[in-house]
Amino acid sequence: MTAPPPHGELLIVDGHPDLAESVQLLLESLGWVVHVASDAATALTLLERHPIELAFIAISLPDVDGYTLAGRLRTAQRPRVLIALTGYGRASDRQRALDAGFDDHVLKPATLAQLEAVVTRYVGSP
Repeated sequence: MTAPPPHGELLIVDGHPDLAESVQLLLESLGWVVHVASDAATALTLLERHPIELAFIAISLPDVDGYTLAGRLRTAQRPRVLIALTGYGRASDRQRALDAGFDDHVLKPATLAQLEAVVTRYVGSP
C-alpha cells in the first residue's frame, strides 16, 4: 500500500527531537509533507522557503518561547494556522496560548486521532 499524495506542508517546532520526530511520522502517515525545526530561528528560515499551512509549536524552545514565536508569526501573517503543542494543560495555559495568537492548544503526547482532527479542522485533509 502506498501513502496518499501529500496535501500540503506542515511545520513542527519542538526542542525535543524525539517528540518532534514522533509527531512528524504520525503526520506523514496521513499524507502531509512535514518540516521540523528545533528552534525559532530554524522555523523562521523554513517558513521563508516552504508554503507551510499550519505549524505545531512547543511552548518551551531553546531560543525563545512558543508564545514569542507565535507573536512573530502572527505579525508576519504566516502560516495561517498556529497550534500550541505542549505539556502545559491547565485551562489558564490554554487561554494564555490563545491570547498569544495560537488558534488551538493540543497536549503532548498527541495521538494520531488528535493530530488528524486538528489538522482537518483547520486546513482540511489529504
